[in-house]
Amino acid sequence: MKKILGLAALGMLVGCSANQSKETEYQETRECMTYRSMMTAPMAPDAMQRLREACEKSRS
Repeated sequence: MKKILGLAALGMLVGCSANQSKETEYQETRECMTYRSMMTAPMAPDAMQRLREACEKSRS
């Protein structure tokens, strides 16, 4: 009986974790990948700001 109950609980956990909303995920755009890769690069603040704005603009 414990095995059946354990398997049922495990099945519910797997089912709930697989049913994630696609709204929370977004496609990584080329602009955002560039921004993330350049975040630690020594750059002028205005250049970093332009990269961040391009990333935000590409998502909408």
